[in-house]
Parts: sequence; C-alpha cells; structure tokens
Amino acid sequence: MVPAAYSYEANGGLSINSAQSLVLSHDKYLTYLKLREAGVPTPRSFLVFGLEAARAVAERLTYPVIVKPTDGSWGRFVSLVKSPEDLEILIAHRQAMESDMHIYLVQEYINKPGRDIRVTVVGDRAVAAIYRISPDDWRTNTARGGRAEPVKIDPELEEVAVKASKAVGTHYSGVDVAESDRGYVVIEVNGVPEFKNVQRVTGVNVAAEIAKLIIELAKR
Repeated sequence: MVPAAYSYEANGGLSINSAQSLVLSHDKYLTYLKLREAGVPTPRSFLVFGLEAARAVAERLTYPVIVKPTDGSWGRFVSLVKSPEDLEILIAHRQAMESDMHIYLVQEYINKPGRDIRVTVVGDRAVAAIYRISPDDWRTNTARGGRAEPVKIDPELEEVAVKASKAVGTHYSGVDVAESDRGYVVIEVNGVPEFKNVQRVTGVNVAAEIAKLIIELAKR
C-alpha cells in the first residue's frame, strides 16, 4: 500500500491517506514521537533492542508495563508485563522469533476502566466513536472479542483525537484513546482503520464521510 501511494503521488496524484502518513501511523514509535511533538497526551514509550535496555526502562516506568512490537494490529504480540521475571521470559521469547521482533516498545501502562475508545476522525471532525469493552482481557480490541458500544463524543475527546490524527498527517484515521486519571490519552493512530464495526454500532456512514472529504480535497 505504501509503495503504491508513493508512486501515485510521484505522478501527481493525491493519496488519501498520504504515503508519509501511512509510514508514520504504521510505526508505533514514530507515531509516539509525532504525538509528543504535537503536545498530544500519550503514554511514555521507549524503543529498546534487548533485555538490559528493557529492564532499565521498565524500572524507570515502574511495573506493570506494556511491551509491543513497533507495528502490527488487533493486539497481536502486545503484552502486559508485571515483573522483572515476566519481562525476562518475554524478551527471551521475542529474541527467538524473526528479527523484526527484536525491536520493541516498552510503554507506560494506562490503567483504563476495562475499555478504551476508538474515535473515527475524518478531516477536522470526529465523526463517530465506540467503546471497546473487554471484561476478560486487558486488551479491548474487538478483533479479540471486545464488545462495542456507541460513545457520545464530547469536545475534549474530539479535540484530542483530531489533534492526534493531524500529528501524523492522516486525512482519516482510527484513533485509540484511553480514559485515565489525567484525562484522555492517545494510545495509537491507525492510518488504515477498519470501520465496519463503527458503522454498525453508531449508525454513522463513515464511508460516505470519507467520500465527501475526498471530493472536497479534489476540488482544492
């Protein structure tokens, strides 16, 4: 997808989303850097390459911590690590996997209330949002069995989500937001979001909203 977007843009086309925004949103660490640069609240995250670095970061953040690859979706290979012993076992397992699993993020754990929020941003608006609720798993992805319920979007939630989307340069995105004791915190920005579930739960025609945005951008 990214090479195709770059090729299209090189020949004068307008990609929605742009190739650069896809690169940024695909890489969780690059996303983190852009969010931090834009002043968007997001968990502290560190890029690490081995056990000693992971230990040092985990001690700095204090347990529990999240360990995740720099890319991926649906909560795959995302782990909640509660102790130094668990961290050592996890890193040994990752080191035995393919080389792209040898680089990972150690991230501050946000104690969310058994749910998070997926906000669908199109242009300058948050057009729809759902709670993703999981009573049995700290990961709330609907692909892992999380239940979806509609969210009434308040001004603060919209502001945070739109700011996050703009930070990585996406025209439309799925912004994952956690509710914390310090307010809304952006976990990730997805530049190729699935929205079938969002449409089903909220009744918002996300595809139509994206189509309207494309027409508007094409006229500029």
